[in-house]
Order: sequence, then structure tokens, then C-alpha cells
Amino acid sequence: MSKVYAITSGKGGVGKTTIAANLGVSLSRMHKKTAVVDADLAMGGVATILGLGKTPVTLHELLAGKGSIEKATYSTQGVNVLPSGPTITGFLNADPNKLKGVVNKLNKTYDYVIIDSPPGLNKYSLIPLRNADEVLLVVTPDLPAVQATAKLRSVIKALNANVKGVIVNRSKKPSFFARLTGAKEFMSDEDIERRLKADILGIIPEDPAVIESMNVKKSVVVHKPKSPASKAISALAKDLTK
Repeated sequence: MSKVYAITSGKGGVGKTTIAANLGVSLSRMHKKTAVVDADLAMGGVATILGLGKTPVTLHELLAGKGSIEKATYSTQGVNVLPSGPTITGFLNADPNKLKGVVNKLNKTYDYVIIDSPPGLNKYSLIPLRNADEVLLVVTPDLPAVQATAKLRSVIKALNANVKGVIVNRSKKPSFFARLTGAKEFMSDEDIERRLKADILGIIPEDPAVIESMNVKKSVVVHKPKSPASKAISALAKDLTK
């Protein structure tokens, strides 16, 4: 049996999909058989981040009762990916309730299944959380991101889903002005943990290598493995296997 992680966030734009894709690649580079499932059925971005080309069969088709997992799975940069489809028609025909069957089949083959969940709080974002062993919350260290995820956190608790912890993305060092005046530019780790009622598992620094890697359609852990973000994601992956 594999370990299934759902990666989610209270709002978009915090780098959730980037974390999911790179975490999957990192686990695969540790010789763990890993699948990344793009369950953001409307706005999936895993295929773009990992540079997949044409994907004639996707998760959309599987959730519409068509195709097979084998045909909907694509290998790239050492990891297997079940991408979300690119069309509105595919999205409208997909039944998200069938995700459970897909995950159950993947459970029999893979060591780790990483589900990239839709951001926010809606029926599409909740279904992946119900089908995961543990949930990873992704936030940036700012109040809007943390507050939105705190709302989602309360719903996760009501679902009896297990929150593994928090990943703080795009962490920055205080500016010279902040150090000089004591101004609070970002939320502290302690405040984030308190508001989300969960421990921080990893802190991913702001790193230009991440954007650079997206522009060349590669994961940052492959494109710039020695960059600060890559080292932090790789360390997180290692911790999750313990």
C-alpha cells in the first residue's frame, strides 16, 4: 500500500502546484515509485510545470469512465503523472467522485501518490482531501493566505481528514528596513502554526530558480538541484519518507 498525500491551499497563487510537482519528482529521485495526480480539474498546471507535451488521455477521461490509468499516465523527469485535461468539455464531463477509484488503483502500484488539489473551498477541492491518507497545507507567510487556509483547515477537521502539516512557500529574509526598525513584514512561523493548528514541515525560500525552471518546462529539483528551493523541497521529501 502506498502513502497518499493531498496538497492543498486556501487560495490560489501560493505555489501549491509547484510544490506538488517538485515533491513528486524529488520522491522519484529517491527511488520511490511516485505518481502525481493533477486533481485541479478546471485549472490543472502540473503538465505545464513538468513539460508534458500532448496528453490525449487524461484524468478527465478517467473520471468520465473512459480510457485506462495506463493510457492516462505519462512519465517525465523520472515521475509518473496523471494530468488534468485541457478542455472545458472534459472538465464538464468529469465526475470528481470517481477519483476514489483512481486513487485506489494507484495505491496498488506506487509507493507515494501526490494529489494536487484545487485551491480554495468548494466541492472539487474537498474530494481529494477525502481520498488522501494525509493532507499537506501550502501557504505563503502573509495574512490573506494563512487566513484562507485556516478556513479550509476547519473544514478538513470536519471531514476527519488528517493534516500532516504546513509547507511555507516563498519565504523571504526581512529587508534591511525591517531589521532596522523591527517592522513585521511577514508572519512568523509560530503565528502560522498557531492559526493553522499544525506544525510547519518545511520552509521553501523565494528563489528565482523556480520561475526559471518553469520557463524551460522543468522541475526546479532537476533544472537547478543545488538551488535553495530545490534543497528545501528535497529535504521535505526525505522527511516525508521517514
